[in-house]
This record gives sequence, structure tokens and C-alpha cells, in this order.
Amino acid sequence: MSKLEKIPLLQEIKHLLAHAAGKYFVHVRLVEGKLPDCDQSFRCLFAGKSHFTKWLESNTYSEPPTVIWQRRMYIPAFRSIVQSNPDAADLIVAVIPRQHETKFEGLYHYKGTELVRQTITTTGTWDEVRLQFSVRKRRTSNHIENKFGLKTRVSHDLKDLEFFYNRMYIPHIRKRHGEFAQIDTFEEQKRHFDKGMLMFTTKDDKVLAGNLCNIEDGILYLRRVGVLDGDESLIEAGLQTAVYHFSIKYANENNLRAADAMMSMPFLNDGVYNTKKEWGATVSPSDDYNTWVYFINKGPYQKLMHFYAKHPFIAISENSMKGVVGETLGDSQTLEETLNRYRSRGLSGFHIHTKNGVTEIKETS
Repeated sequence: MSKLEKIPLLQEIKHLLAHAAGKYFVHVRLVEGKLPDCDQSFRCLFAGKSHFTKWLESNTYSEPPTVIWQRRMYIPAFRSIVQSNPDAADLIVAVIPRQHETKFEGLYHYKGTELVRQTITTTGTWDEVRLQFSVRKRRTSNHIENKFGLKTRVSHDLKDLEFFYNRMYIPHIRKRHGEFAQIDTFEEQKRHFDKGMLMFTTKDDKVLAGNLCNIEDGILYLRRVGVLDGDESLIEAGLQTAVYHFSIKYANENNLRAADAMMSMPFLNDGVYNTKKEWGATVSPSDDYNTWVYFINKGPYQKLMHFYAKHPFIAISENSMKGVVGETLGDSQTLEETLNRYRSRGLSGFHIHTKNGVTEIKETS
């Protein structure tokens, strides 16, 4: 075998070794900086080189944090290392393959997923479906077709998929997510398209927005959304709202049991999450990644309060989902306003972090 012939084999071996190592070793990074509205230093240990940890680190501190150290860690030794260094960090956020779940039992305070799924029930009459919407979405939904003159059309044309991918999806996701944009390949989108369709939103026969979707087991899956050239003014004019309206209405008119609005970041103040919530979506864990996200609280209550005020996390708790929220003011009126803002279908309660400790609040249905 020549040297050139050996190169692909060596690359394949390297890939297999890296994949195997990823199951037992994790990249760990200890950083320190100031949280917004908090004059104290906050140390966070991020474990797992994932989109979730990168995003969280970039959006936690008021300025880029100082990297104290970073290294690879053997996952089975994670518990003993954490327990033998109790003051190393105020918070540990670890994204770990699920095969190691038993090694983290009793160690973490909160467990969740890198993304959450949001599903909108579409059974019953259209008026019954609309009762799930927020008041604002109901009002907007009333005017989309008649007042705004928006319409929808379904396409199975591959040329339309190429147009959607290049002129809508890619510009939209790049403008929305910047350096954190995770862009599908055209082949990935074509696989969904071959089992589904495109739903375009039009005005005066001009295509302005689109939704790549498919139907499985009585559910309409809203795979990807885009607006023409990623134009933010179109979003502000309600085009993305119209995409959701027409998709939910299509599912209802075709006797489908739900519209699956797909994934959002697992934070109660996330804009995408809240848009879907306003359409009546119920939140549930996602199985898209074979990982768990663990939050291990190590620092004083006041620091953790500020962190969870900025990042109200959706955690899995006793076969249900609960919000983990920081409340910095601490009075009952402000707390109730916070809970009203974060209440969602699918949440059974909250863990409230204040400067004095943690309180659990159960929601009654």
C-alpha cells in the first residue's frame, strides 16, 4: 500500500479514535468574570465542547471572561474531582453523554437537555386551537389574511427548495444567530423535503417567507423557517408570525393532531422559545442530542441568584419540567410578576433562587 493510499485509512482511524475518546473524555474550561448587575466575580466551569456551553459562556458575562485553565478530563473521574475541589467554581455546567448518567446521580442540582421541543396541539375547531394563543397572537392571527393580504401556497418543486435554502434559510439563520449559526447542508434539507413540502407565505404573489415541513404520525413538523434575504424588516412586519399562523392552520384543517415547532434553547427568556410559547406550545425535553446538561451549584446564593436571573433554565425534575429562576428583588409582587412572565404549558413548577436560598413552587393545573 502506497503512502497516498494510507492517508484515507489513517484519517478514518483518527476519526474513530476521536469519536471513542469523546465518549469518555470531556473538554473542561474554568473561566472567571463579572456578571451583569453584579459587582462580584463569578467562576464557572464549563465541561463539554458543545454549542450549548459556547453560547452560555459567551452570553453570561458583561465582558469576555478570563480563562483560568482548560484541559481534557476523564468523565468517570468527574465526580471525585468535583468533590475534592469544592471551591474551584461557583457553578459547574457539564454537557455529558447520557451513558454516564449514573455517575452524576446525587452530584448535580439540575438536569436538562441542550434544546427543548415545543409542540402546539391542533385538534378541534380552529377557534378552539386559537384559544391557546396569547391575546397578541390571537389579535394578529385575525388580520393576517384579510387585513395584511398574506396568503400561503404549498410547493413540492425542487427549484423552490433551492430558492428557500439560498435566499431564505441561510440569510435568515446567519442574521439571527451570527457566529452560533448551525447551518444545514442542502442535502439535509432535501431529505426533509422529499418526505414533506414547502409552505410559502406570499403577498401579491411574491414569496416573502417559507417553512420547510413534513408530516409524520399525524404531526406537522416545522423543520426550518426563513424570510427573504434574511430581511429583518420582514420579520418586524409579521412575516415569521404569518408562517406560524399558516402552518398551525394547515395542521388543523388537515386533521393533524399537532404542529411540532421543533427546538429552542432551554431558557425561559429565549426569544424563539417565547415566540412559540405565544402560539400555545407545550414544552418537553428534546432527544436530538444523546447528552444531559448538568448544573452543579457550588457558590453562594447571591451569585447563583444573579446567574439564574440572567439564564432562567428549563430543568427536568421528577418526570416533569420546572423553571430555575433567579429573583433579585425578592418581594412577593415582583416574584409573582416573574412567575407570570415565565409560566408555560409543560412546566409543573419553579425553583426560585434568592439571596437567602432556594424555594420550590409547584404549579396547579
